Amino acid sequence: MAPPPTLAAWRRVDRGRALADLASEPVVVSPTDPCEAVDVGFRTRWTVSSVLVAPREPGGPHGMVARKDFLTTMTGRYGFGRSLWGRRPVAEVARWDAPRVPVSASLTEAAERLAQGDGYSDMVVHGPDGEPVGVLDPTTLMEALAAELAHEASHDHLTGVPSRAWFVDGLRDLCGRARRGEGAVVLAFVDLDRLKEVNDSLGHAAGDALLHSVAGRLAAAALPGDVVGRLGGDEFALARLLEPQTAAAPWRASALGLGEVLRATLAASDPALPAAAHSRASVGLAVGAGPLVDSDRLLREADLAMYGAKKAGGDRVRLAGADLGTVTARVPSQGRCPDGDRGRAVGASVWHGLEVHYQPIARTADGVAREVEALLRSRDDDGALGGPAEPLARAAGAGRALDLDLWVLAEACRDLAGWRTALGDRAPQTVNVNLSPAALDEPGLADRVLRVLAETGTAPGAVRLELSEAATDAQLVRAQPALRELRAAGVPIALDDLGGALGALRQVTRLPVDAVKIDREVVAHMLDDPVDALIVELVHRLATDRGLAVVAEGVETAEQVEALRAAGVPLMQGFHVARPMPPDALAAYLTR
Repeated sequence: MAPPPTLAAWRRVDRGRALADLASEPVVVSPTDPCEAVDVGFRTRWTVSSVLVAPREPGGPHGMVARKDFLTTMTGRYGFGRSLWGRRPVAEVARWDAPRVPVSASLTEAAERLAQGDGYSDMVVHGPDGEPVGVLDPTTLMEALAAELAHEASHDHLTGVPSRAWFVDGLRDLCGRARRGEGAVVLAFVDLDRLKEVNDSLGHAAGDALLHSVAGRLAAAALPGDVVGRLGGDEFALARLLEPQTAAAPWRASALGLGEVLRATLAASDPALPAAAHSRASVGLAVGAGPLVDSDRLLREADLAMYGAKKAGGDRVRLAGADLGTVTARVPSQGRCPDGDRGRAVGASVWHGLEVHYQPIARTADGVAREVEALLRSRDDDGALGGPAEPLARAAGAGRALDLDLWVLAEACRDLAGWRTALGDRAPQTVNVNLSPAALDEPGLADRVLRVLAETGTAPGAVRLELSEAATDAQLVRAQPALRELRAAGVPIALDDLGGALGALRQVTRLPVDAVKIDREVVAHMLDDPVDALIVELVHRLATDRGLAVVAEGVETAEQVEALRAAGVPLMQGFHVARPMPPDALAAYLTR
């Protein structure tokens, strides 16, 4: 016959503590054993708080002898207990109605059973067959229950990682250390790209399994001292204190490395999940150091960066203040530094293969393009054209985000001069150039922009600088003096992607801007979503009241053009007008 299961067979390896983790292996004596033998056992061999007594008849209950009560009996009131009880069978001092609890019970259920008894005594822990597998000390039970309740209060019940409140407390501690000069805090804000799809197609049980898997993988990716938590829904976060540095660039590079590790970790397949239950993730990053680092600001910036990554298609990493897309591990080939003629070489790996393409901005009334937007593109060694994410990441990692923006500005100014020479009145009147969020933090921003315009012979009014929605409130506040100086010099300013986050509408009244661009996601859904249609109307009305130009981005259908025309939006940009194209192709487009 197989031996009865031991406590080890019932111990949990997946979550929480079980009764089998708390109970002691039972010591069982015969009911006919003399009390003096049990007395010797308690004093010399056994460490358990109680021993069990085998049933007096087949199928009967086990008795229990508690150490403290038994030794008191053996001592006796006047010291004669051993003389009176030593030769008597232990069955006579055993308790035969000891409380019992199944080994599968939770700690709460065991505590309820203890409260229903007639005293604060040990309990017999039994298996499914009713046979005892251990003895549970009530003090051990209550201590474990208190620890479990404290854990549940501070941890997410579904995933087991710390809750939002607990995570924020940990983040504040890290920020306190950063304020004391111990390094920089990097916060990674992680949002799953397709939890809703998993819930809708496979059910919430599969969605819960996905969340549990994500929490486990994030916890496994954490280092000692990291803080991991679930912020709610499908949002998780990880915070880490980076070692002190003499410059911000290594911190940014470390943050990007962490973000890419987390993105790749969650993109990997989990064999415990069905294939259709997997999800990639969008990761937003924020880095803070120095006496003003603040946990609330880091949370806002990382959340906004995550939103930008998700809006760009998901499965991407963005760093607040760097306007990043997906960061890849490919090492760029060596090549010529585009801004070497200005004496600002930062290494060919940052600048290799860069091009500037242009997308027309047309009037909704007649489709005539009188403006263009300059867009950074990269070309690999095989000639394939890529987006701006990788070069922006390299420039940000090298601390040269503004240098890259100024290179794009200089290229756009030279191309604008060439179009005016070749096309005359058909040339664009204005070229829009993006300023990445990190560039707003650079000293001398206005002076360096105006220097590029002067060196290329470009009138300030011919260039409109676009501010990304990914820029934080703090960055925009710090950049206001430079922006006002640029406007005073005749350089117009535009606020990009307005409407994607309603909070950004406030910036229209706070910032020195001359134009606003309606977010492409709002335009994409304005025909079937009354809220987005209302946002288009609201942005247009707000801009008109303040005398600002309005451009609708992401226009792809004739129906959208009609709706924008009816709403009074004067300018549009998107694939319905034209796709981005090289300078020569734009000249041919404008000639047609």
